[in-house]
Amino acid sequence: MQQTPGEAPLAGVKVIEVGVAMAGPFCGMTLADYGADVIKVERVGEGDETRHWPPYFPGEVGYYFAAANRNKRSLSIDLKQPEGVDILRQLARGADVLIDNFRVGALDALGIGYEALHAINPRLIYCGISGFGPTGPRRHDRANDIFMQAFTGNMSITGEEGRGPVKAGISLADLGGGMFGVIGVLLALQARAKSGVGQRVDTSLMEGQLAMLSYHLTSYFATGRAPVRRGASSQLSVPYQAFQAKDDWVVVAAFTQRMWQGVCRAIGRPQWMDDERFASANLRAANRGILIPMLSEVFATRTVEEWVKQLSAEGVPCTSVNSIDKVVKDEQVAARDMIVEIEHPTAGTIRMAGLPVKLSANPGSIRRHAPLLGEHSAEVLRELGHTDEGIRALCAKGIIGTSA
Repeated sequence: MQQTPGEAPLAGVKVIEVGVAMAGPFCGMTLADYGADVIKVERVGEGDETRHWPPYFPGEVGYYFAAANRNKRSLSIDLKQPEGVDILRQLARGADVLIDNFRVGALDALGIGYEALHAINPRLIYCGISGFGPTGPRRHDRANDIFMQAFTGNMSITGEEGRGPVKAGISLADLGGGMFGVIGVLLALQARAKSGVGQRVDTSLMEGQLAMLSYHLTSYFATGRAPVRRGASSQLSVPYQAFQAKDDWVVVAAFTQRMWQGVCRAIGRPQWMDDERFASANLRAANRGILIPMLSEVFATRTVEEWVKQLSAEGVPCTSVNSIDKVVKDEQVAARDMIVEIEHPTAGTIRMAGLPVKLSANPGSIRRHAPLLGEHSAEVLRELGHTDEGIRALCAKGIIGTSA
């Protein structure tokens, strides 16, 4: 696949997205942001279930749906009817990637799983994103974001010490599944460039969460001790947490010996650098019950702004704990184009997160609003060779739906 200078890196890559909620759609949207032509296959009449999750923009466009479906085209077809399945097969013949975010085995039962589609298009990369993966005793079990945060142990280390478990404020398992799906697709595209053949890519919410546990797992296997909830602090580094200042909360992240010494100087306690109880990272962690109250008493005496100024001067990472309404106004966020505006035909102007990866020569872009249900059904079918008369007949039989 040739690429001209300045062209988006995935321009020319055709993706079929058969997914709902967040993991599959986030994977599809990320590929679309960087140039892929993503055709979102949705159920006639209902579409992606998140279209109906409140709250809504004007025109009943759900916030959740809008956040994960920009830059796509919507094809509304009934996969319960043979003609609908045939349309998906036609799409697959000319596609590069298919994202399957349905329950494990659902597309296989319809005759459009990996084996069936690979037979008609050996170059197709089939990306399955599920709760537990397509093999193993729990492969058919249902799972969602909070379920998987709990199942994998994530929630056991999230929340305040001595209190109940807390899920992450973002959909960490869903978004992680979507991101690992993108990585898998890109790896498979690279492999196909060498072999000429596609392959099956599998990831799951479970596998993504376990991968993200990272050093928590290695720590457990090394020590035999399961990590516990530490609230806003770290399992290993001290001080590495939020402290209550005079007016608000400040996060101090001193994860090296040099930074610890900088904290001591910034707070006017240079003698703590020579205190044997705090002489090393291991000792500070072991004596956190002594050190944290001492630090808390000091941090309560000045404002967040004062502490940020003093700690930053010593090279210690520190910040106020921003609410979302504050961070979206930050000059650095603006400088990196991380808040963008999209015009939508019924919702008007929608503001949302921008593209997180910047490429100097081949940047991604935002080209389309989150589509109306079936907005591009006729367009996509014409590209497959269907006539307008044939498209009207399919609409009449309820095999496809359009937004018109």
